[in-house]
Amino acid sequence: MGKFFSILCVCVFFLSACSGSEDNQSRELAPLPEVTCLAVLPVMVPVAESSRLTADRKKVLLAGASYLNSVMATEFGDGTEYKLLTENQLDAILGDPWGGREHQVKIIGDATRCGAVLETSLTRYRDRVGTPMSAETPASAAFSMELMDATSGVVLWTSSFDETQKALFEDIFSFDKAQKRGFKWLSVEELSGDGLKNRLKEIPFFKEDAAE
Repeated sequence: MGKFFSILCVCVFFLSACSGSEDNQSRELAPLPEVTCLAVLPVMVPVAESSRLTADRKKVLLAGASYLNSVMATEFGDGTEYKLLTENQLDAILGDPWGGREHQVKIIGDATRCGAVLETSLTRYRDRVGTPMSAETPASAAFSMELMDATSGVVLWTSSFDETQKALFEDIFSFDKAQKRGFKWLSVEELSGDGLKNRLKEIPFFKEDAAE
């Protein structure tokens, strides 16, 4: 990924995706300042995670990151409130990758003229082995998100997604989610895409924009 944010290192037929973690939620850590736009960074695979992976697994994670980028592009649209950066654009903005996270966030804010920066890190992306009606191995994905103040570098909001789909009889309280997903085994694109869309709706700026 070049210099991409280098310092910063988502009965067997009746299914539901349920979380493998209690951390599947969003947290607003500080009030969102008055901002006119968000700089949205490309989904990254953390350096620390990438260094432990085989070439094949890294390739799968990078493909997952690319897919989630396409989901973000669709969800955010072409509005001026969201500036989606490519890896090449981010590398060009940062230039020298050193200087620490806070410094890098400020540089991104200055270059995009956005008051907040959204970062997403993908750490697991495993596809279903089987069919929508019968799976030997379920889809599984995990990612985390942070919204940062471009002026101070302070984290304003965080969210995470960590889910491995399970059969309904393993989680009888998730019938509504199973029904929404069509009582089938999801592909990793469906699982992670659904999780990302739900997390994006929780971003303070995104919620205010949707309310208008």
